[in-house]
Amino acid sequence: MSEELQVINTATRCRQLLSKGLYTNAGMPPGEKATGDGNFWCGKTQTIFGPDDRLCDAEHCTDSTRSCYEAT
Repeated sequence: MSEELQVINTATRCRQLLSKGLYTNAGMPPGEKATGDGNFWCGKTQTIFGPDDRLCDAEHCTDSTRSCYEAT
């Protein structure tokens, strides 16, 4: 049986923004609080900084004017 991960509320975040919560919250029942340690990294650079040398996190990676931003 193949199960696909449901994408939850990522409409404004860059598609390259990654976090451990993307993996630990998969299949969580509706209404449950998402977990996560707040650590993010960029899928392009594999570091906490994006290709534009700016910090990657839930706040900064919603800025569609960043040169590296990719809409979901």
